[in-house]
Amino acid sequence: MGLLASNELDFGTNFIETAAQQGCGPIVAPLAEFLEKSGTTQDLRSQVRICRPALVADIAHFMNVCFGRFPGIIEHAGQKIVAQEAREWLAQSIDAFALERTFLNRLHIAAGPVHRQIGQNRVNALIDGQSRSMEMLATSDREGCAAGAAMAFALDWLESRPLLDKVAMIVGIEAPPCFLPRPSATATLARNMSVNPPIHRAMVFGRDQMLAQQRGLWQIIAARHTALLNE
Repeated sequence: MGLLASNELDFGTNFIETAAQQGCGPIVAPLAEFLEKSGTTQDLRSQVRICRPALVADIAHFMNVCFGRFPGIIEHAGQKIVAQEAREWLAQSIDAFALERTFLNRLHIAAGPVHRQIGQNRVNALIDGQSRSMEMLATSDREGCAAGAAMAFALDWLESRPLLDKVAMIVGIEAPPCFLPRPSATATLARNMSVNPPIHRAMVFGRDQMLAQQRGLWQIIAARHTALLNE
């Protein structure tokens, strides 16, 4: 097998491995750990008692603001992706995220309002900017960019979903199963869609930029949590 063919076969694996390395996981993990520990220990510090519900509300609110509206990233991308091999993946993802959207709406209502902090208006503007940037990636006319962005979004969503499940448990609602395609299916699609160097590069660009925006969103949530905890 030639080097080019080998690289094409490896692209799907590389795509999902890079998404795991560059995604929200390292930011989400400490937040999940805080919610876990603060729910099982009798920490009497007032800031911990304030920060737990504040973090829950922030996660529910900002995720709903960014992803709770229709059409979303996957629906936008679906209007740009013309490859036949993506039809099944897109159909499953669109149906799955319709359920996720309902889940986010319920989570937002159950968690209540955010804890207002200094610079709240700036935070709201940053979140709005993140949302617009992700939408621009999903609606890009550059062939392959929207596909790379949508696949990266779906992969990264699976990384953050356990934290949303934890938030749901805290606020007393049942988290539904997530039916987004498994990473192996996304790897296969990435491999099949990377048919030439320009599309390959566009998919990588869409993936990397989407992951950067996702990290940015979670970094805002984490920074608010840290700031409140240290007051």
